Amino acid sequence: MPEEVKKKPEAVEKPTNCMKCNKRLKRKAWYYKNNGYYCSKGCWQQAVKAAAAKKEKKA
Repeated sequence: MPEEVKKKPEAVEKPTNCMKCNKRLKRKAWYYKNNGYYCSKGCWQQAVKAAAAKKEKKA
């Protein structure tokens, strides 16, 4: 019987820039929420509002 090969989960690397404002993410200060990396909680909240507005406009 062939042996099962266990695959290691792929490590997702942290991006270097904020997904909203494109600022460089500092080593100690970054915010991760809903599969996204942001420079602050404020940028995350702006991204959520923009996504909601886009979804509302689409509907």
